[in-house]
Amino acid sequence: MTSAAPTAHSGLHAPLPEAETKAILDRFYRDGSVVVPGVLGAEECAQLRAITDEIAKTDPSFIIREPEEKNLAFVELFIREPILSLVRAILGPAARFCATNVIRNQPGQSISHWHVDDIVEYPLPPDVPRWPAPLPLPWLSVQVALSDIPTLEDGPTEIVPGSQLSGRDSPKENPVFEGQGAVPLFCRAGDIYLFNHQVWHRGRPNTGQRTRYLMQLQYGRGDNPAWRMKGAVRTPGLERILAQADPALREFMYAETKYR
Repeated sequence: MTSAAPTAHSGLHAPLPEAETKAILDRFYRDGSVVVPGVLGAEECAQLRAITDEIAKTDPSFIIREPEEKNLAFVELFIREPILSLVRAILGPAARFCATNVIRNQPGQSISHWHVDDIVEYPLPPDVPRWPAPLPLPWLSVQVALSDIPTLEDGPTEIVPGSQLSGRDSPKENPVFEGQGAVPLFCRAGDIYLFNHQVWHRGRPNTGQRTRYLMQLQYGRGDNPAWRMKGAVRTPGLERILAQADPALREFMYAETKYR
C-alpha cells in the first residue's frame, strides 16, 4: 500500500487520503498490525540511527529507554503526520504520549519469546474461542523501522494475525490461532507499523550481519486514569528537550486531564 504523496526518500508529512486510511485501519483491526510504507525519509532514518549510536556509546543497552529525554528528534515523531492522524483514528482525539524506546539489537540479540505486552486485557474462559469483533484499545504502539528489515535473518517482528481477539496469552512455542501461524513483518527504513500489543508476537532472532534499529512510539487514549494514559512526566530531562519545542508538541506531551 503506497501513497501518491512524497516519495519514500522524502517521507510523508500529511494525513493519508480517507480511502487509504480506511484500508489501513481495516487491516489493523483484522490482523492486529499493518505496515505503512515510506513514512520517514532516508535522511531522517540515518539521522536517528546516528543519534541512537551516539547514545549507545554511554548507554549500550539493547533497549534505549526514555530517548525523549535525550534528543528532540525522537519526540517530534509523536505528532508527525500521517502517524498522529492514524493513531487518533484508533484511540480518539485525546490520544497522547504514553512511552517510547529504541530497540538497537545487534546480531544475536532479540526478544524472541512469544508474548503479549503487559497482561491479557480481555480474557476469555476456555469454552469461548475468541472475541467476535475488535476490542477497544487503551493504548497502542507505532513501530518505526530505522533500518531495513527485509529478511528473516534481520530479525523482523513476527505476529500471529488475528490473535488479538483470542482472549488468551500466547503459547510459548509455535503459536497458531484459527489455523494461522506466525507471519514476519518485513519493512524498509522509514516504514512504520501500527501494532496492537495484544496480538501474539515476538522479535525473531537477529542472525544476520546488520544491527536492527526499531523505534517504538506508544500512545495512550488520554481519557482514562490508568498509568499508561496520563501523558508525560515533567522530568528535568524532558523539560530541557522541550524548552524550544513547537507549542503543539509541548501540549501533546503534557496534556492535562481530570485524572492527573
